[in-house]
Amino acid sequence: MVYTFQRLRSLSGPETRRILSPFLALLWVFVVALPALTATSAMAQEGDFDSSDAPQYVNGVYKGDEIDVELIAESQNAVPGQTLWTAIRLDPTEGWHTYSKWPGDSGDATFIHSWRLPEGAQAGDIQWPVPTWLPFPGSDLVTFSYKKEVLLMVPIEVPADFSGDEFSMTAHVEWQVCDLICLIEDAEISLSLPVTQDALRPDPQWADMFAATRATLPTDDHTIEGLFAMAGERVSFSFTSNTQAFADAEEVWFFPEQRRILDPGPLRDVTLLPGVAQITHAQPRRMLTDLEQINGLLAVQNADGQVRGYEITADLASPDGLAAIAAVASEQAGPGNLAGAERSLLTIIVFAILGGLILNLMPCVFPVLSIKVLNLTAKGTASSGQKKMHGLAYTAGIVLTFMALASVLLVLRAGGEAVGWAFQLQSPWFVALLVFLFFVMGLSLSGVYEFGTRLMGVGTSLTTSKGYKSSFFTGVLATVVASPCTAPFMGAALGFALAQSWVVAMIVFAFLGLGMALPFLALAFSPALMKHMPKPGPWMVTFKEFMAFPMYAAALWLLWVLGVQVGVNGMVAVASAALLLALALWLLQKSSNAGDGWRRANTVVSLVMIVVALSVLRMPLLEPRLGNPDSGVDMSGADYEASFEPFASARVTELRESGIPVLVNMTAAWCITCLANEQTTLNTQRVQQAMRDSGITYMKGDWTNQDPEISRVLDEFDRPSVPLYILYPGNSSAEPVILPQLLTPSIVLDAFASL
Repeated sequence: MVYTFQRLRSLSGPETRRILSPFLALLWVFVVALPALTATSAMAQEGDFDSSDAPQYVNGVYKGDEIDVELIAESQNAVPGQTLWTAIRLDPTEGWHTYSKWPGDSGDATFIHSWRLPEGAQAGDIQWPVPTWLPFPGSDLVTFSYKKEVLLMVPIEVPADFSGDEFSMTAHVEWQVCDLICLIEDAEISLSLPVTQDALRPDPQWADMFAATRATLPTDDHTIEGLFAMAGERVSFSFTSNTQAFADAEEVWFFPEQRRILDPGPLRDVTLLPGVAQITHAQPRRMLTDLEQINGLLAVQNADGQVRGYEITADLASPDGLAAIAAVASEQAGPGNLAGAERSLLTIIVFAILGGLILNLMPCVFPVLSIKVLNLTAKGTASSGQKKMHGLAYTAGIVLTFMALASVLLVLRAGGEAVGWAFQLQSPWFVALLVFLFFVMGLSLSGVYEFGTRLMGVGTSLTTSKGYKSSFFTGVLATVVASPCTAPFMGAALGFALAQSWVVAMIVFAFLGLGMALPFLALAFSPALMKHMPKPGPWMVTFKEFMAFPMYAAALWLLWVLGVQVGVNGMVAVASAALLLALALWLLQKSSNAGDGWRRANTVVSLVMIVVALSVLRMPLLEPRLGNPDSGVDMSGADYEASFEPFASARVTELRESGIPVLVNMTAAWCITCLANEQTTLNTQRVQQAMRDSGITYMKGDWTNQDPEISRVLDEFDRPSVPLYILYPGNSSAEPVILPQLLTPSIVLDAFASL
């Protein structure tokens, strides 16, 4: 009964407890206290009384099955006029944890409802130590927790005119402790200290622990500046320090003070330089918008495992802020990274060259290279020196474009953007632009419209200076259209480059460009290879037309990428715009041999059609979408939007009387196990489809806030908290089935099959 009374108190909100307190007191006297007096005496004689399962106080310590809680002080005495440091000591048992004030995917922080202090004494706020980044096994969920014993320090100001002999304190504390389930409990914990007029005397039992806790308290006395930026479905934080605060850092975490700022897992990309720390996460669903600042805690762990905490206000990144971060990164990366990379740099260079070579076989690059080689073959009368100059110009265009893209990429990463190779593809309008580019190039190769050799860079004379310029911009074009492609060996090279200094990154990207340019460069510098090239002839026209089909294939692939980003409607809008472009170019081609009036009219109509087609780039249909495309395809395999009914007991009864089975999911937003089970099992397409096939109605009871109806169901099944999964058969006379607290799809499907 004592245990039941404590649970009743813990499962009521603060306002409810205030209203029910008189009734609970009477209940205690008539239902618990009086019977306990006689029962204890009788059982003491029989020797069979066992109260080990009931929460109790031992020397002022609240002793529960899951946690010990007590009020302690740093000193053995209290001194009038001085600050007395106290702490709520939370010591969970193995496997259990409590929560910090920084909200993760789940959990509520410990808080103090009220203090009873001597007159004139004042208690300050809880001083929160740096929490632990605690992933939940088997899921993408993360909580910001205290896995072990923790002190939540609270300063208390002792009045200067305090004249008593003893300073007594009582705190009404509520906490949440979790393992596979979460329990909300509360208790009043007290402490009394003698009052002296001398100095505070440290308590040898707790002094060291107070000192260790104080070392982990976040500080606002630092020179670290923070910026944040949002790109695509990512949110990135960049922290810079002119004092190289991250020189010995091995790991960093950012704990925002608000929810709906970041999705802690599974994506967490960290880049560390002596003066720069960058952390990238996925954006959460329903992320807060119009953010100008984000407050939070930056935790930095060094090689010894020690953690320092910094209170940070991250501002929305501006161009000036991005430039400042890039400058700090360039200055403080120094030659150290190059020295540390020397042993593997040669291997990475080889990978970069191989990756660049293979890149020529990708469908987005091969047509451009083939047409350039075809053009070189057609101009067999050019001198050896001219051919070499064309090869060098083409190589320069590729290498310089690779280095330019890499520089932009590094600046964006330094500014907190979540970017990597082909970062442009995170922008739907850029993907749409590439669709137009590949499609129009395919139309040109198919003969629908001849753009002219200067624009396409594939037909200018190899004997004029314009030809060299054309070769250079053909290299630029080849690199731009190569951006969606990643060849074998490129992954290792790019990953290495992006983790190094600007100098090392430029070396890697330069060799990547060199590898891509090598086939054309070798052909331009080798008369022997040129002798083996086919002689010019009608086959070249057929080959050029055939090269249009890889262009169309690349455009189709990019349309699929666009469909994933913006949905089917946006994809169809871009495809329609491409069709309109084709019609406009066909009209322009047909008007080339027409009379002046018809040609001018055709030109005006075609230009209007081109403008209309390109206006799709500014349509709302190209806004990035969160979640899966309209087609309903489950891209993640698990993150499926499940349909359910809100829980109601009357509705369960109604459905069962109609012969319809019901699966009830009692859950709460702060229940980490609940969220994990939904993410990995209940919300998957496989389980949802099985519910539909079995005719099962899915209901959810949200116990995030107190709900008497849900509480009654929990009591009915002897559950102190959520999760609770109940499978009611369609036969109302059959007993319900209680599923395990940790679910897998096979467990749920087996339960469905047993109905």
